[in-house]
Amino acid sequence: MTIYGLGEVLLRYTPPDYTLIKNAHTFDVQVGGAELNTLISLSNFNHNTEMVTVLPKHELGRIALQQMAQSNVGTQNIIYREGRIGTYYLEESFGFRSGKVIYDRQYSTFAEFQETLFDIEQVKSGDYFVLTGITLAVNQRFREQCVTLLTQLKERGVNIVFDINYRSNLWDNEVAKVTVESILPLVDVLLFGKMDTTHLLNLNSELDDMETCARTIQETYNIPMIASSNRDITSSTLQGIALKDGVYMTGITYPYQVLNRIGAGDAFMSGIIHGLIEQYQLEDTLNFATKCAVLQHATREDALSCQVDDVLNLAQHAGSLKR
Repeated sequence: MTIYGLGEVLLRYTPPDYTLIKNAHTFDVQVGGAELNTLISLSNFNHNTEMVTVLPKHELGRIALQQMAQSNVGTQNIIYREGRIGTYYLEESFGFRSGKVIYDRQYSTFAEFQETLFDIEQVKSGDYFVLTGITLAVNQRFREQCVTLLTQLKERGVNIVFDINYRSNLWDNEVAKVTVESILPLVDVLLFGKMDTTHLLNLNSELDDMETCARTIQETYNIPMIASSNRDITSSTLQGIALKDGVYMTGITYPYQVLNRIGAGDAFMSGIIHGLIEQYQLEDTLNFATKCAVLQHATREDALSCQVDDVLNLAQHAGSLKR
């Protein structure tokens, strides 16, 4: 069984020590991208993974390739072309100061690629395929290709995992709404946030609770499983919710501290996928995924690099030094 992820690999540039971008003289560099982050976590959980993407033929592309090799993410489906790699710049939040993200993805090798990205003949029934809204935002040509690809994968019995992951600064709201609505009937496992329901699914996240949102989405699009991580910023706690086979469940509430805000949703998604593959009970799957998100908030990297035991032992060893 293989987990495939289709998406753009990005380089993240972050000024050190919470420096404002406009005042920065140096930047720390991380390799990321929602789908790759998810696959890195799953590789650390000893699952077979394959990244589907396009990289440039130069040193910046090799930085990304090296990260995948170190994380045991498969690279057989990577296409190489001349051009540039997509990037984004993160200005970290501190105290009452909000963070900021500036994307620079236009004309990347991934965005400009016009051929077939993925050979579906390699997939088998029972495999998993991961996609997010951040990747769908690239351009219209790619969105159309994705709908066709997901339809073919669905016919082959592949489990399609989709995280809406809406970013208003990446694409037009109406375009996003139409695209997501065309994707959802093909999805087996959906990850969403409360604001996704407001912007794209005609639900009122301020008035409707998470269960109402989840049940409405499931009934409308016939999605077998839906999950979300619910953050309470006033109490700094994180709790997962899931709806599967008509059973709605809330997980354990975990306190967390934020060292890094990037990648927690991707870590949560990896935990959900791991739990499904390992046939955990729904409650155990949900709590495992939430622990993944909590741990990701405590790392500097874009992707969670913990082993399964690290996640399972989170509460038992929180804050201690293992010797």
